[in-house]
Amino acid sequence: MAHSRRVAMVTEACGIGRAIALRLAKDGFNIVINDLSRAAETQKVIEDIEAFHPTLSSKKQLPVRSIAVQGDASKIADGRRLLYETITAFGRLDILVFNAAWAKQASIRELGEELFAKAIDTNVKGPLFLSKMAQPYLEKAQREGDAVKDGGSPVGGSRIINISSTVATMSDALDRMLLYSISKGGLDQITRVLARDPDFGGKGINVNAVAPGPVDTDSLKDLPLRMLSMLANSSPQKRLGRVDDIADVVSFLASNDSRWVNGHKINASGASSV
Repeated sequence: MAHSRRVAMVTEACGIGRAIALRLAKDGFNIVINDLSRAAETQKVIEDIEAFHPTLSSKKQLPVRSIAVQGDASKIADGRRLLYETITAFGRLDILVFNAAWAKQASIRELGEELFAKAIDTNVKGPLFLSKMAQPYLEKAQREGDAVKDGGSPVGGSRIINISSTVATMSDALDRMLLYSISKGGLDQITRVLARDPDFGGKGINVNAVAPGPVDTDSLKDLPLRMLSMLANSSPQKRLGRVDDIADVVSFLASNDSRWVNGHKINASGASSV
């Protein structure tokens, strides 16, 4: 039986999500990239994957493929369609990386029901229900991975990797990070509970999280230089995180080397928050 490539789904096509998609493609995964509205950025990810994995390949190795699926991963109907497009294109799903996030800053004085719902829908509801709907496909891929041996070792297992944040556990979190921090805290607890759930961790589907600190992405571009300097100086290396710093951690969690890592949140902040 020919080995089909493992498939990774990554939500959000810019910044950290883009870096994760490119890194997992380099690792040999077929990629499903999802974004709500960034059609140009999503297409650029597809083109960049094709640039270093050309369509023509050797007879011994299938080419890496990638597709883009537009939709709001916080909505159950869109999540169901995202999975349908994935299975239609590739017939399997091995890795789910939930990177989409809503990070609007608001203190409790500015808090309204609409802002609260948006934060919880994007950072908690979306990952929870997409994980629930993806479970049968992840379990099937896990069973197939256990059955197929490559040099005496499993080719890899199914994974859910949630992109969290260090602000979820910071004792000195800013008041304007209220919604972001409590919703990412909810995501952390989803990670822990599913890791021990009989239908996830119990079936070999490892569930982990990565918690970046300040990362040099477009989300920081409007901050004043004084604030950027303060964020960079919070790390002992005196720099902001880079998107590849986070993508490399995700690459490890997606690999067979992480087979005994489950229910863990990896702090990838360069010690800016410990």
